[in-house]
This record gives sequence, C-alpha cells and structure tokens, in this order.
Amino acid sequence: MVKMSLTLITGSVKTKQALYSQLSHLLGDYLSIKSYSIEEGFDYELKDDIILYSSNEAKIESEKMAPIHAKNVMVGKRTPNHENLDKLLRITRETKVLVVNDDYNSTIELIQSLYQLGINHLDYFPYKLDQVYYPDINIAISPGETHLCPHHINEVIDIGVRLFDMTTILQIVEYCHLDKAIASLISEKYIRNIIELQRKLILAEHETKKVNEHIQNVVDAVDDGILAIDKFRTITVFNDRLAALYQITTENAVGKKIDQIISQQIIKEFILNGEEESKFFTINNVDIVIYRFFIKEEDRVVATFKSVNQAVEIEKTAQREFRNQGFYARYDFDDIIGEHQSIVKCKAIAKKLAVAEHPILIQGETGTGKELFAHSIHQHSLRKNGPFLAVNCSAFTESLLESELFGYEEGTFTGAKKGGKKGLFEMADGGTIFLDEIGDISLNVQSHLLRVLQEQEIRRIGGRKIIPINVRVIAATNKNIQQKISEGAFRTDLFYRLNVLSLFIPPLRLRRSDIPILTKHFITKSGKWIPMQNDVLEDLMLRDWFGNIRELKGMIDYMLTVCDGHIISKNDFPHYILSDFNESSDLETNVFKLPTSMLELKEHIIILKAIKQCNDSGKSASREFISNSSKKSGTFLTTQQIRLRLDHLESIGFITKGRGRAGTKITTDGVDYLQHLMSKTI
Repeated sequence: MVKMSLTLITGSVKTKQALYSQLSHLLGDYLSIKSYSIEEGFDYELKDDIILYSSNEAKIESEKMAPIHAKNVMVGKRTPNHENLDKLLRITRETKVLVVNDDYNSTIELIQSLYQLGINHLDYFPYKLDQVYYPDINIAISPGETHLCPHHINEVIDIGVRLFDMTTILQIVEYCHLDKAIASLISEKYIRNIIELQRKLILAEHETKKVNEHIQNVVDAVDDGILAIDKFRTITVFNDRLAALYQITTENAVGKKIDQIISQQIIKEFILNGEEESKFFTINNVDIVIYRFFIKEEDRVVATFKSVNQAVEIEKTAQREFRNQGFYARYDFDDIIGEHQSIVKCKAIAKKLAVAEHPILIQGETGTGKELFAHSIHQHSLRKNGPFLAVNCSAFTESLLESELFGYEEGTFTGAKKGGKKGLFEMADGGTIFLDEIGDISLNVQSHLLRVLQEQEIRRIGGRKIIPINVRVIAATNKNIQQKISEGAFRTDLFYRLNVLSLFIPPLRLRRSDIPILTKHFITKSGKWIPMQNDVLEDLMLRDWFGNIRELKGMIDYMLTVCDGHIISKNDFPHYILSDFNESSDLETNVFKLPTSMLELKEHIIILKAIKQCNDSGKSASREFISNSSKKSGTFLTTQQIRLRLDHLESIGFITKGRGRAGTKITTDGVDYLQHLMSKTI
C-alpha cells in the first residue's frame, strides 16, 4: 500500500525540527513526511496530499514565496511540550511570569493552553514588542524563543517548541483513513508523555528525599565504582567503591571539579569526550575497565569502573549459563551449504543485516533453512556473546504462547509457578529471540509483540510492572503475509515493524545445481560414505522438492538406511518416490496426487495418523476415536464427516473397513501416502 505524504511548513528552523521530530515519531511509520521553514526559504512549487502549517503566519508568508497545492491544507493547533512543564510547577504560586513568543497571538494561545492544562498557579503576562513591563517580573518562559526575552529578566525558562495537539494529529489520521488500531497506537504514544509528567510530579512531591537516599544506598552497595559529572564538570556522584579506588572519601569528592580528583589526563579525556563505550586503564596499580555513557536529557556523563578480573569472570559465567540452558546459536553461515548464485547472494545479504540492530523478517518455504539463517545472523552480530532463544510460535496455543514469551506473575492461573516465571523475552535480554512461524500467531499476541518492538519493554501476564528489555527480534514465516494482511489475520503495523530488514530464502527447485553438493554433504555427515548411481542423482535433480532441503535430507537418510548394497540405486527410493517417477502407474494417478486444498490435506493426515496410531498399538480405529483426535489437532470432524472421508480413502485403497470390532485399518499404500503427505507439510 502506497503511503500518503505530508509537507510541514513552519516559520523558524527550530520549530521545523521540533515539529518534524514529533510527526515522524507519531506518524512516520504511516506517512511520508517532508518539512520546510520560512527562515530557510524555498522558491519552488510545492505539491502534496497534505500541507500542514505550524501557524497562520507561516501560511501567509509561505504563500508569498511560491505556489503551494494540496488536496488538504491544515493549520495545526499547538500545545506546550508536556516534557518540560514540570519546570513551571516548581515556581512559587502567584509569581509573575513573562510569556515570550515570536508573535502576540501565539503568546496568547500559549497562555490559554497553560491554563487548560491546569498550570494556573502563576500570573502570566504576554510579551509584546516595545511594551513597558513591570519591574518586579524576574522570570520569563518561552517555547524556544528565549533570544527574544528582555535583558533585565534574571531567569529564563525554555519550555521547548510548542507541539501539535492531539486534535491535529487525529485530523491527519482521519484524513489518511488509517485504521482504528493505528489511531489508538498513535494516541497511546501521544499521551505517554503526559503520563510520564504526572509520574515525575508525584515523585518530586512525595518521594524525592526517600528515593535519593535509596539511590545513594544502592550506588554505595554496587561492586563497581560509579561517577557522575554535570555539564560544569562538577562531580555529583562518587560512590564508596570509587572512593576506595582513589583512596579518598566520598564527601571529599562530591561537589568538586573532576580535575581536582582525577589527575590522569587520559582518563579525564575519555570520561568527558570519549567515543568508545569502554576502555582499559590502570588506576593505583589496579586494572580497570571504564564504561561511559552520556545522559542527553540531563547533560550529564556517567561512568562505571569495573575490575578487569571481575569483568572477565562475569562474561565467562554468562556464557556458561547460556550454554547450560541451551540459549546459544548452534549454526554459522558455514553450515549453510550451496554454491548457486541465489544462495550465495542470500548469505551475503544476511551478513550485512546481521551487523544492524533492526528486526529481521525471514521469508521462505518450509524446509529452506530459515532457522539456520537466524542462528547464523546472531553469530555474526554484535550480540553474539548474548543469549539466542528460538521459539516455534505454531507449537503453542495462544494463552501458552503468551506465557512463554512474556512470562507470568505468581497466582496468575492454576498451576502457575510460585514466584512467577520469566518469559523468553526477558531471558533473551542482551541477545536475540527467533520467532519461527510468526504468521500463525493470533491478533491478540500480535498486539503484545508490537508493543515489545516499539517500546522495548514487556509486562508479565497478571503483572503491573513494566520491564525494559534489550532484545533483537528475528522472525520467520512460510506464509504469504500480504495475503494474511488482506484477510485481516495479520496486523499491518506489526508487519512493517518486523520487516525493517527482510530476507528471502530461495527454494531448492530454484537452485537445483546445489542438489549434488547437498546430497554429498548429507551422506558425508551421516558417517558412512556410500556412492550413488548417476541415474539416482539425475532423478533427484528432476523433483520439485516442495519440502526443500528438509525433504531432501529425509530422503537421503531413508536411502542410506535401507540400502543393502555398496551403492545407492533407484531400488532404495521410498515407495512414493518410485510412484512419482512412474507417471503411468495407478498409484501415481490415484494415490499420490495431493489433495486440492490445504484443509483436505490436513484432514487426510489427521485421519490416517489416528488410524495408524491405533493399529500400531494392536487396535482398530473407531470413528469416535478419530473424531476425538481431530478435535485435539484443532480441526474438528464429526463422526458423519469422518464416515464420508473413510469411504473415499477406502475407495482408493488406503484403508480397509471391517464390521463390528474389526474396525478400520491402514494399508501399506496408506502408510506410504501418509509419509508422502507429511513430507509435503513439514
């Protein structure tokens, strides 16, 4: 589906940057967005589906500059940036505040918005050029236009560029005919900042002192040294472990400049300006790895000091634990066999995708090696030392899949483990999770997965706590996702989130020249080398291999097992393969012509498997037993439906039906037919 497009026109560059960022965050997945500013200027005709102006003034000025044409022209409504409003709540009640914006009307709109948001404890005075202000106004607030504030103002608070309000965003959503689920998702994103503001205020008012004391205790208890420095190079955190390393007290470090405490210039330079995440140093004869990161919102640098010996031991412990639990990738790109151009190109692309951090959607027919590629991508990625977890989504019911992926809290349901259980996403933290058969998950699970991809956080079933995670998702499917989207069985937004990076694995019939190479590989890997007659290999080259490499491997294993001589011949083919090569035989005509629909194929498998299960245990199968088996498999058949299908299977020689206790039994041809069907659906 082609995205609609929107052009944003603002007055200043700063406003353009802020509003473009907001629109990209909320609507970037669904619209193509361009932006221009009056300040930068443009002298060419603009055409688009939607032209969105930041203000009436921007609209008037832009129309003087160049012709502008759009199907829909909008002047957005603006509201204060919620992330910065907590600055105003710290100002004492009834303080006189000057409100400064680039034009008077915008200033009045800003004051009205502040009142509507409940920030009504201040006396606001609108800025007006050349106006004489009261001498007792010492504080000014401005949405990004602080350069306009009068010089006599002592304190200037920048609350950030005003953003588009929710009504403007929803007008765009409505005009673009985005579905309700997307509108709900966008609304959720929009209000998250408001909720975060509320949380900040509650903490600031009721918990600040308690939280600070707790944080200090935690920081002092950590085995690592912890250092924090503000934008003035002043030390704000210096815990006990770091104090011991530098042989001073915490009290003597906090509040001092970093230059007064850390004398080694190379260490100071790394902490303040280093580009690497970590670096090795020696401090007072102790080997240390320093990890640094910059907190942009607070304009603060934080560094942790970890003993090299401790870092190495932690890494070894983590690796041992991953392997003990089976959370590691077992394959590499070298395990993907083939010299055909299509598979070589596919591997080359996969290696490039591996080094990125985005989700990957692997598409390909059953048996093409999607899981091998997922393992190999993890091994080739920056997360290779982290865990790798694989889950077959089609192997679980909806509720069980949810509990496996997201975990659950104690007492959530009958049989829940005491203390709850971690989900696979939590266990994959710092690594990769492979979601196989993603096309089979329910819409409900899809919505939960979408949140994980967007926010990198999960909430256990029955829990309230939001748990942040750092996981890369690789998904795979053999289904036609576009068709499932058109049928309403797969979410469009989830598809675009997963399909940031895509990889298609070619089927074996499109790289037949690899069949001899794969055959030799499977025979060698079996541990016994038995040569193969040329006509056998020629016949293998002629097959379509709808089960792809998995089907080929299964056939090679079969022939190696049944071969009586010192060379594999056509006599070692499975019975259904011999029939495939003999187009004139009745068996080819009647037996191994696959059912015309997936449903019929599935029903045949269910019925024949149930009969064979009974026969293998020395019993005959009743229609009631087959009906119960079908119910367990998820495709329920009534006894009447089963009777009709048994009549058909009997007519083509796959079963025999006896009277009374003789019951129903599967024939030799029926067993071969069942194996043939299973090979087509692996």
